[in-house]
Amino acid sequence: MPIAIGGKKLELYNIADWTGIIDRIAAEGESYVEKFPFWVKTWESSIVLADHLLRLGLPKDASILEIGAGMGVVGLFLGASGYHVTITDYEEDALGLLRKNVRHNGLDTVSVERLDWNNPGLTKTYDMICGSELIYKDTFIPPIMALFRKYLQPDGTIFLAHDIRRRCLMQFVGMMPGRFEVENLVKTMKSGDEVHRITIHCLRPKL
Repeated sequence: MPIAIGGKKLELYNIADWTGIIDRIAAEGESYVEKFPFWVKTWESSIVLADHLLRLGLPKDASILEIGAGMGVVGLFLGASGYHVTITDYEEDALGLLRKNVRHNGLDTVSVERLDWNNPGLTKTYDMICGSELIYKDTFIPPIMALFRKYLQPDGTIFLAHDIRRRCLMQFVGMMPGRFEVENLVKTMKSGDEVHRITIHCLRPKL
């Protein structure tokens, strides 16, 4: 599947029939959200966030961590622009596909790591942490807060993106003003006949 963002074009392997997978899970009823394989879909928010970050002119020596990456669109495109990126997810299937896409596109500055939010094992800190569509239930909030404290450089920056209709991340960002300076930006993306309004949050620690 070819994807072009910010003047870069990558050829990405993806799941051909992810709608079929989701239909089978949905048939199970209330357990749908718990079992939803979020990583199989290329979310519009990840495309918008990748485009936004590529336009910022980040320092080329910036170290970047993408969490809950799924298809890893943000990290892969940042890597294609020469940035040093660690792309992380929890699901082994997602990690296998990410590694395949890194190899296929020759992204030498990108590494792929498994990251358990409740038991994180990374050993360095980063200038930037980014993620899209990260939170869909309240129990994710404490471990993500802990990740920010553990892995963000004191003068680092966090970028989060989500569809404006999803409220969990809005609630999460609403908890941040005491700890972070928060800037919010809404961008629009058209996909076929649909128009998606994507919110990007930029968070910088208060010194």
